[in-house]
Amino acid sequence: MTLAEFTQQMVKGQNVTTGRMTEPEEVAALIAFLLSDLAGNITGVNYVIDGGTTKAV
Repeated sequence: MTLAEFTQQMVKGQNVTTGRMTEPEEVAALIAFLLSDLAGNITGVNYVIDGGTTKAV
């Protein structure tokens, strides 16, 4: 089994809404935003970057 096949099985098994794994660049983009002046008034928030694995009600 290749890494790509394993990843696809994991995505299907976890019922990921977006149908793909989160890329490191997506996490880095949020971190860069939170470190910027644009996020200067954001406090005490949890950001979940999981492609919809954690469903919100």
